[in-house]
Amino acid sequence: MNQAEAAHSLLLELQRLRSEGIRDVYVEEDSLLSLEKVLQEKFGRPESRKPEGRAPEPSSPRVSDPDRGPEAEKEEVVESSAAVIRAFPENELSEIPDPLEFDLPDGSKEERWGWLREKVESCPTCLSELNPKGKVVFGCGDLDSDLFLCGEAPGAEEEQQGLPFVGPAGELLTKILEAMGLSRDSVYLGNIMNWRPRHGQAYGNRPPTEQEMNFCLPYLKAQIEIISPKVVVALGKTATDGLLGHDPKRRLGDCRGKWSEFEGIPLMVTYHPSYLLHNPSKASKRKVWDDMLLVMEKMEMNVSEKQRGFFG
Repeated sequence: MNQAEAAHSLLLELQRLRSEGIRDVYVEEDSLLSLEKVLQEKFGRPESRKPEGRAPEPSSPRVSDPDRGPEAEKEEVVESSAAVIRAFPENELSEIPDPLEFDLPDGSKEERWGWLREKVESCPTCLSELNPKGKVVFGCGDLDSDLFLCGEAPGAEEEQQGLPFVGPAGELLTKILEAMGLSRDSVYLGNIMNWRPRHGQAYGNRPPTEQEMNFCLPYLKAQIEIISPKVVVALGKTATDGLLGHDPKRRLGDCRGKWSEFEGIPLMVTYHPSYLLHNPSKASKRKVWDDMLLVMEKMEMNVSEKQRGFFG
């Protein structure tokens, strides 16, 4: 990957993080230097310069991160920088039809789930939106689970395997579940989207549009109806917008850790595991863990003092 491709990939990732309500991330110095070099070659140097003979200093504002020590810092993501290069122009997106109306058939959970899976995997719209060699991603897990975890749109690893929550974010979610005393096989995992949104670039992910989420939402609702969990957890802003309704002003930090409802089922909003991969501070981990403790209590699980003390 050359510097231009690396800088482009970084900008796409910043755009995705911004869509999730994330405002502070840690960026390696090498990444900043590469990005600065490419932008200078593309747009030239900024008007204001330091006196000749002195190296220019980074202009991005910084804030101290108490969890990483006084010498460590995070780079604040300036919103305008995330929009320098759009992931995919709006006028090049496919025309998504209205959501399909359908009724689940009678039968056992296994029979209804199998019918729904076949319907989703043969859906003409889902198939037409796939990336080359990509697969439709349907939910998986325990059909009798009390916990339904809803993610966002499939990433590169997920569309390759046709499974939700694989790759680094999936591995981290598995560790969170294990800390709760659960396993990946004991819960149900689903996504707002059944395909990875196309964006015409080799790297990065594009947040789905409201129309794309609305098309896939009936498939998600049907899965929740089949599983009939005690609790639904929305992981990330895209999942939250899909389940609670699109709201461009919604900040994930303002609604996480608070109970809502979806189709009469208690709904907990928290950060996506990818948030913790980009913000690996003790404070960030504690926020997600506090949300999961509330989930455990709502499910009437035993919570030990050791568990309550994690990241404390």
